[in-house]
Amino acid sequence: MGRAGRRCGSAMKKRETLKDKAFRLWKKAKLPEFLNKFGPKETPGWLTYAAYLEYTTHAPAWRRASNFMSDYYSDDRHWTTWQKAIAKWPAWVWDALAKASAGAEPCEWAAIDGTTLSRTNASQHYLKRIDREGQVKRPVQEVLMVDVAHRKFLAWRFRAKPRGEKCDVPYLVQHSPVLPEGVLMDKGFDSNPLHAFLRKEGMWSIAPVRKGCRRGNFRKQLRDCFDWVLYWQRNIVESLISAVKRLFGSHIRARTARMQRAEVFCRLIAYNIGALITTFY
Repeated sequence: MGRAGRRCGSAMKKRETLKDKAFRLWKKAKLPEFLNKFGPKETPGWLTYAAYLEYTTHAPAWRRASNFMSDYYSDDRHWTTWQKAIAKWPAWVWDALAKASAGAEPCEWAAIDGTTLSRTNASQHYLKRIDREGQVKRPVQEVLMVDVAHRKFLAWRFRAKPRGEKCDVPYLVQHSPVLPEGVLMDKGFDSNPLHAFLRKEGMWSIAPVRKGCRRGNFRKQLRDCFDWVLYWQRNIVESLISAVKRLFGSHIRARTARMQRAEVFCRLIAYNIGALITTFY
């Protein structure tokens, strides 16, 4: 076998690994083989997820993802078929995949932060033509909780319309596969009821208080005795957010809220399972 043949075989082996990862994650999440209740049972759910994983990590275009599934897995379907199948998935499927990708390893400290993603990726030429000095801002929001030690996402919440970040902390705690011993947050999460909720769940919370703190027993404790050494580890969540944006883009391509949720979930799941294709290296 020549050098070109060895390269082709190596590339096919790496691409087949993506299929194996999708299959193992699907089984780990204990999802049914077929998600469609009616109609013929031809394409299993894990294969549909493999197509969407290819679309997210390697080919940010549905036509190229469809050609990939046809060339390597002999599943010749139109790209709209894959897209419509993903759009019909309910939220509990993505929640199961998210928990399976996060794993059940014990977590000592977790960090929580929020970010936004642009709905469009307008060029500078377009912004100049419409006489806009700044970017067109129509963002979607995601609040994330990461494992500081293992550098992975534990739980996240997607919102099509941004709102306060601290109101999503109970949701992250309830949907995390493991409960950390402590949570690191920035000043935007300075709330005594939030600290009380985390202490009730058996977790420590560290967040700097705002200037002029006079109310709240937990806020006063943090004001008088603040552990800056632990708090400096909070930048891990910002590093992971930056890594996901650099790998998969800082904007989303989907138009509907359901597909936007699917796109955000698949990016974070792909980062967790290490589905990074060779084009990123």
